[in-house]
Amino acid sequence: MNTIGIDNNLDRARIKKLLAIGLFASILTGVGDFLLGYAEEIPTTTTAASVMAGAPNLEDWQMIAGGLLGFVGIFLEGLAFFAVYRLMADAAPKYAHIYRAGIFGYIWLAPVGAHMNMGVLNLVYKYLLPLDAATAELVADRLFWGFSQPVYALLVLFWVPMIVVQFLAFARGLTPYPRSAKWFNLILGAIPALVIAAILGRRSALGAAVGTMFLSFGNAFTFGGLLATLPEQTVFDRFQKELREAA
Repeated sequence: MNTIGIDNNLDRARIKKLLAIGLFASILTGVGDFLLGYAEEIPTTTTAASVMAGAPNLEDWQMIAGGLLGFVGIFLEGLAFFAVYRLMADAAPKYAHIYRAGIFGYIWLAPVGAHMNMGVLNLVYKYLLPLDAATAELVADRLFWGFSQPVYALLVLFWVPMIVVQFLAFARGLTPYPRSAKWFNLILGAIPALVIAAILGRRSALGAAVGTMFLSFGNAFTFGGLLATLPEQTVFDRFQKELREAA
């Protein structure tokens, strides 16, 4: 399999380092998400405008800092996903190819196209709304559906297969981890944030902020869980020996 220069895929020390970077990056992105979401939301009449419903109550520094923190954090998350790629590469090369393609798509699309642009859209909407509400909603609609949604749709095409093959690789024992590690995935980790946001109220500043962080919760749960339960070197050695004997 083409390992794109990544030799010794099951190097435990490198995997541990990547998982630690991923956990840090998820927290960094979560802070950015919180800043972009922490504002009381106003009533809106269109789907696009509802995405920017908190913009009038956001400070400029929140949008700029939130966008930049997420830009850096999401890029680092993409690099850290190579830890999971390494875990499955030897035993499940087909899954690894799919997962690696997802990583490239994530790094390409998520930092700017799916995160930083939300800071830009919020800033535009904030300053247009006091001038002309109808124009503000029209611009929000054009920007969201014309520029943001195509990026989100393409990102999902890369991202969903990543989540699926990660779950399958762990569930089928194709990594050194126990099969139960399949539950350290983005979807399960994102649920608490969505529940908390619903309880707090999506239109409240805190509820909107926590809701905006749901993907960061999911990634932090994935990286943190895999880091906390990282098997010992003897387990890695035994797994590699079994692979060699089965070859």
